[in-house]
Amino acid sequence: MDKPDILIFLSDQHNAMCSGFAGNEIVRTPNLDSIASKGTTFDSAYTSCPLCVPARMSMLTGQLPSKTGIFTNDGAIGEDQTTFIHSIAAEGYETVLCGRMHFLGEDQRHGFTKRIMGEITPSLWGRGGKKRQDLGPFKGTLTEEFCTNVVGGGTSPVLEYDRAVIKAAEEYLKLDHEKPQLIVIGTYAPHFTYVAPSDLYQYYMTKIGMPFIYGKNISNYPLLNKYEKYLPEEVIQRIRAAYFGMIENMDVQIGRIKQAWDDFLNKTGRKGVFVYLSDHGDQIGERNFYGKQTFYEGSSRIPLIFEGKSIKQGVKMKGAVSIMDIGPTLCELVGATAPPEQNGKSIAGQLVSGEDSLERYCISEFVYSQSPESLIPGRMLRKGNWKLISYYGHEEFDALYDIDKDPWETENLSVCFKDKVEELKQLLLEGWDTIKVMKEYKVRIEHHKILAKWGAAVDVPETERWKVSEEARKLPEIY
Repeated sequence: MDKPDILIFLSDQHNAMCSGFAGNEIVRTPNLDSIASKGTTFDSAYTSCPLCVPARMSMLTGQLPSKTGIFTNDGAIGEDQTTFIHSIAAEGYETVLCGRMHFLGEDQRHGFTKRIMGEITPSLWGRGGKKRQDLGPFKGTLTEEFCTNVVGGGTSPVLEYDRAVIKAAEEYLKLDHEKPQLIVIGTYAPHFTYVAPSDLYQYYMTKIGMPFIYGKNISNYPLLNKYEKYLPEEVIQRIRAAYFGMIENMDVQIGRIKQAWDDFLNKTGRKGVFVYLSDHGDQIGERNFYGKQTFYEGSSRIPLIFEGKSIKQGVKMKGAVSIMDIGPTLCELVGATAPPEQNGKSIAGQLVSGEDSLERYCISEFVYSQSPESLIPGRMLRKGNWKLISYYGHEEFDALYDIDKDPWETENLSVCFKDKVEELKQLLLEGWDTIKVMKEYKVRIEHHKILAKWGAAVDVPETERWKVSEEARKLPEIY
């Protein structure tokens, strides 16, 4: 088999509706638009969990969070848990991680044979969040709680980190490599801190408007009320301008990487597959939310593009697909054996044939922790034009949306289409053992408490952590 080289560009927190190829008329993403026009895009791709670590570990393992047991950013997979990276490396590939993956623990590989750029977030417990003294005035701004504290134009640890990631990737692609390559480039933007390069921030301040839902009488789930932030209009616009500016800045970086990738393939004479996706989205003010942790489209839907060898060009798929499909798909493309007990499914056949699959459904999961004693597991299901959201113990608030007609999820149709709710609810509840999920969640939290105390107390070095520079700690010019 002629095995293709593979490059995955994995961003963090990119709202699927904020790209030109997705129909957004404000944000400028010419490079992503070009890649999309030459490949296959998925209009209904979803994360398996609207939170970084659970989504990323789910992508790597091909398993739902309820199977990995990871529902928080303190979760980690064991060394004997295989990932699709192991599967592809076993076929003779060099598997290279450049930048972010958000691994926790001393195993910073999980199948990667090389890591050419470190991580921006701590690799051990008890050293993140408000304890990030190395971030200077940006301390806490990588978290939802304090994400709106610093907003503007200039630079930030996020932008400086991504600049270093892109440089390392470009240097690696200039070198000769005998083995077939699987390269994952992980950047942090457009994840907050909400700071964009000054010129882009100023440009979008003249273009950006208020959130679509702003000022409309549309209620959220009561259990989500504590996540809402009520901010002045001027602050909301600045946040959105910075977010859009970060996306355009990322698009420029994607263009550089795509050019370096094409040059590498031309030099080697090999064929390649380029994949772009994000781990989840960002609400950027819709419904008064910033960040993720909801099943609304801005948070749970992700951009997904495949381009390259044998992949149909200019095709847009409407059928639901999952972040968990990445591993099975790439394993099929290279002839590797995917890890066992996959919840994801290969979409390689669709990529080659260009045929859509509208009958497929996908699942996303999350656990809201209002207190150690009050856990609320939730699930979302997308099938065809329908989307169903349900929370354990709060079934009276089940929501059904027709996403094709109502992409902003303004009208809950659960009362009007009770038969559809019943049909989708059967699929949503399949294999969903909420009692087991809550029990395992509580046990993991106890482990994480000890690990956090351990990480704060010991002198174990983080050898693959990126050092925040003085340049990165300069406050933005406009805020």
